[in-house]
Amino acid sequence: MDLVPFCRFYYFSNMKNLILILLIVPLSSLGQYVKKSILSESIVFNHKHATGKVFQHDFVSEILNNSRKIFVWIPEGYDLSEEKYPLLLVHDGGSVFINRKGAFGNGNKSKNDSILEKRGWNLDETVYELIQSKKIKPIIMVGVSNTENRELEYVPTRNGINYGKALIQELIPEIKKLYRINSDDIGSLGSSAGGTISLYLGWERNDVFTKAACLSPGIIFRGQNYFELLKKARVPANLKLAMVNGSDNFDSGLQSGLDKCIDYLNKINFPKENLLYWVDKNGNHSSRSWSHQAKDIILWMYQ
Repeated sequence: MDLVPFCRFYYFSNMKNLILILLIVPLSSLGQYVKKSILSESIVFNHKHATGKVFQHDFVSEILNNSRKIFVWIPEGYDLSEEKYPLLLVHDGGSVFINRKGAFGNGNKSKNDSILEKRGWNLDETVYELIQSKKIKPIIMVGVSNTENRELEYVPTRNGINYGKALIQELIPEIKKLYRINSDDIGSLGSSAGGTISLYLGWERNDVFTKAACLSPGIIFRGQNYFELLKKARVPANLKLAMVNGSDNFDSGLQSGLDKCIDYLNKINFPKENLLYWVDKNGNHSSRSWSHQAKDIILWMYQ
């Protein structure tokens, strides 16, 4: 039985009487009156192969009408200071914190997860080592798991725009309530289609995202030319943009999109100091390559 009731009052009147009726409604029925929480209570993710401290939440989006798991990695010493930290949002976030010794943080699996090696990126190890060696300043990472709508949410069309809105209007404000975040230093990192949506977020939503890391992004892919959509927006000069592509058969098919993007950035005199771009001659469309590439990118972004 609920300990505290929810009360509703009804008034009925006639010429001589005023009648007050009090209805007692149990708290279990409050769902129709109270807005659902966007983030669940945190769960400490105690996995024997995790490096650092990770908290897991369920993220419920009204904008997208779906839910997914998120994983929040906080740096060592977080509890000992009042400092606010840069935030790095990582797409396909159920795969980015998997330690090479075991499967950690699988998150929501979708039918498209086959393009990602199950071994993951080991970003928890990578960032921990970079911080400990004082090569970068401490940051907070949030891995945002994908859903079965991954291919729609990770491109800059209606669903991708709504995915961006869900991050900006729902997830990030809730993260900032629970963790100390520097609002002026929020980045986005993703690979493949996740790299495409990272490019969109940095390019068109630079009011929130000041950094974008795009690994093997599908800018022109399967007959879709997302570059033409991106080109309509003004490229913010303060964006710190990192782009990399591999050289295997799959990534070679993505190269024309990156070439167009880099040519356009040069044409508009995008600040060279804000751009990191290379073709990884030994890279391919895999988590193993993205893990190595992400280390170089994070070092460049946060040193």
